[in-house]
Amino acid sequence: MLAVFEGFAVIAGVILVGFILGRSGVLGPHGQQVIAKLVFYAGTPTLLYVTVAETDLGLIFNTALFATGGSALIVGAALFVLTKWIRRRSTGEAMFSAWATSYVNIGNLGIPIAAYVLRDIGYVAPVLLFQLLVLAPIGMAVLDGTGKKQHDSHWYSAPLQVLKNPIVLGAAAGVAASATGFELPRFVFEPIDMIGATAVPGALLAFGISLKDGWGIPVKGSRAQLSYISGAKLIAQPVIAWAIGGPLLGYSGIDLFAIVVTSALPTAQNVYIYSMQYRQSEALMRDAVFITTVLSVPALVIIAALLG
Repeated sequence: MLAVFEGFAVIAGVILVGFILGRSGVLGPHGQQVIAKLVFYAGTPTLLYVTVAETDLGLIFNTALFATGGSALIVGAALFVLTKWIRRRSTGEAMFSAWATSYVNIGNLGIPIAAYVLRDIGYVAPVLLFQLLVLAPIGMAVLDGTGKKQHDSHWYSAPLQVLKNPIVLGAAAGVAASATGFELPRFVFEPIDMIGATAVPGALLAFGISLKDGWGIPVKGSRAQLSYISGAKLIAQPVIAWAIGGPLLGYSGIDLFAIVVTSALPTAQNVYIYSMQYRQSEALMRDAVFITTVLSVPALVIIAALLG
């Protein structure tokens, strides 16, 4: 249980540095946007390439992914429908709400928890790759298709927009390298690896800077949406993952514990970075990351007590 708090301490430390940088103003008025673009256009694509290229693609297609990936798709689809057609909000807000419930913080919180709690970092890889290869491209296809110019009515315009997305390109290159066994020369691979290492701390720093003016109670219009996101993220998704992984698929012990823990992780900072890039639902995603991260501490402690 101590390892859960250690994982959060790692994240809190980097966010605190971002907060201090934001308060001091040393990065100027556009520092946050510059860091966010660095993460989106360079850090995340290269991290994705390195991660996927060095991972056996067979790890993605294990049966446990039906529980972790299936629960993510179910709650994401439910929030999209709720936001778009029941609450009658924009497609952009609906997509980001779906991401906020399904896209877990597996990269920087999941890794230390897997190392310290689950004692096997291998539990992280399938969830990480599923998010980057499935959830991210689906969401970007929706957002890029929604954001195209009205006069651009060609059927192929939306797919072309997705294919030009740097994160999709990084994923595709990583899949190709893993499938073929292709290895870049060391002098090429190491710079790519170094740039990829900036993705996680960069996202955390950008999030910390966003809190420079403090964090207040969300505006009245977003409180209900944040409640739906938090409930789906921290209650519905882990319960669905447990139901699929345990009774349906027959997992038990540490394997079932890993399925539920990885499904109960808070909203990833990547979602906030994406919202900044697409200029959509930025305040909502910032609040979703903050609230789910705080509330996931007791949620993970309860899960550890019940299943650990």
